[in-house]
Amino acid sequence: MKKQLCTSVLVCLLLSFLSFTAETQSYQSPDAKIRGIVTAVQYDYQGYFLVGQYRLTALISVRLNETLIKPESFTRETDQLVAVSYNFSSPPGCKVGDIVEVYGLWIPILDVPCSLTIRVDDNVAGSYVELVPLPPSPSSPTEDHVQEVASIDVQGEYSNGSLYYPDDPHVMGLWYDWINTQGTQVIFLAYYSEVYNSPIITFVGQRYVARDGTEVFIGNTLSLMEAYKDANENNVPETGEISYFFIVNSSIGFTITPIQRILLGEVVHYNWGVRYQNIDGFLTDENGTMKAKIIVEHMAFSYDYHIQGNVSYIKTDFDMGKIVSMERYEPNLTLQGLSLSLVYATMTITPKNYTVLVNEQPYNSTTASPSPITANRTEVRMQNQKAFEFLFGENYTLYRDSISEAYKSFSAASATNTVPSNARVSLVWLVEQLEDVLRELFPKISEMQANINLDYMASAFVYRICYPTWEGCRIKHDPTYVAYLTTAEGLPSPLAPPLIIMIAIAVISSIALAVALLDLRRTRRLMKLGSL
Repeated sequence: MKKQLCTSVLVCLLLSFLSFTAETQSYQSPDAKIRGIVTAVQYDYQGYFLVGQYRLTALISVRLNETLIKPESFTRETDQLVAVSYNFSSPPGCKVGDIVEVYGLWIPILDVPCSLTIRVDDNVAGSYVELVPLPPSPSSPTEDHVQEVASIDVQGEYSNGSLYYPDDPHVMGLWYDWINTQGTQVIFLAYYSEVYNSPIITFVGQRYVARDGTEVFIGNTLSLMEAYKDANENNVPETGEISYFFIVNSSIGFTITPIQRILLGEVVHYNWGVRYQNIDGFLTDENGTMKAKIIVEHMAFSYDYHIQGNVSYIKTDFDMGKIVSMERYEPNLTLQGLSLSLVYATMTITPKNYTVLVNEQPYNSTTASPSPITANRTEVRMQNQKAFEFLFGENYTLYRDSISEAYKSFSAASATNTVPSNARVSLVWLVEQLEDVLRELFPKISEMQANINLDYMASAFVYRICYPTWEGCRIKHDPTYVAYLTTAEGLPSPLAPPLIIMIAIAVISSIALAVALLDLRRTRRLMKLGSL
């Protein structure tokens, strides 16, 4: 009886503390004002507390940049995430990537509706979430070879933001980062959704002029993952050693890190990235049969771009969290003793002769034998001049809970026929959007005789980066890609003949996204791009 009485009193106290529907509730005064970047918006949010549940119009996540007003109980610091409980009748006017100012009531009490969030609703007098205009980025001269794209400031030194479906901006978007410096351009694209779980699809590309005066566009991103049993202990997967294909599907959370311009000594670095949180995925066999459903803690893609002399560097940071849960459909399935392989592909379009050299020997994945070649050194040469280089063999870090261990990574050039064709079943319409963006952002690409084909089965160079020790643990790795540039004085004139473009692109291929996203293909185009 005493226990029931205490519970009843607690419920009454909670309901009297916060009720979204009570007509007699008095207004409360805001006590917190912050500014930051929106990293996620969850519409029609349902939350839970000790004795019940509640609904919000939206739950907004904001990465804190500045605290203008705060109560003593507010302890969030710069770069930490702050949740905003938004409950006006109309949806918020912000989206991922926007800079916002939030003014509302901080709820420090645990186990009540909206606990540890800033409340913004009709019962908090004067509360709001408002957009803060982005400051313009430093400008640089317009490049003749770059297309003016709607919503992307291609003339500035750097910019970032979101591109949307014009008829429904919340369904699917592309987050972009753009850098334009010293005659080179870098574009990064990542899909996300504010309505559905975000698909894990990213792309990074660089346009530059090689030493022989040839214009180059080169890109790189994750294509496919494999769990393999290294039976012959050569550190790379051979035919018959792949146990499962590791398919990442979609994520609950999507967080962006906008471009930061950092001066280290006399060299300017540009840093940016995205992070997908709470990812659902699958382990399948070579026939596509699902063997397990898994949850991955996170996947993060971070980049550092800089130029030294006539050489540019894109250093990537791939961070994949541990597998936190697994629903087995095969009773004896285990990750013990399994290694991890990441499959990448390149595609080259150019009327000039070019050669991919693996360990200083010519290589073509479409004609190679199934046996992999461990790659110590790989480069792309045009007219006997190095245009691009892959730096393989760096160490990676594996985390067993809080303990970190260092291991050597391995890379292998692979034949396209070693990747089963059913692994290519993907959201082709999303990949096609990336092709459209590239064509319209860099119009010279669309003038080439050959079509841009982002299917890795058509690639002349497929390679794997391998982590022999894995077993489902978190790993971090930072491979580097090097481009060899011409001097600024060597850039082609706007009146020169049509530019010759080499495209080396590696693109993602993901499987089995939510049916709701697949339905969008019939009715929606990602964006409408403008022209000069």
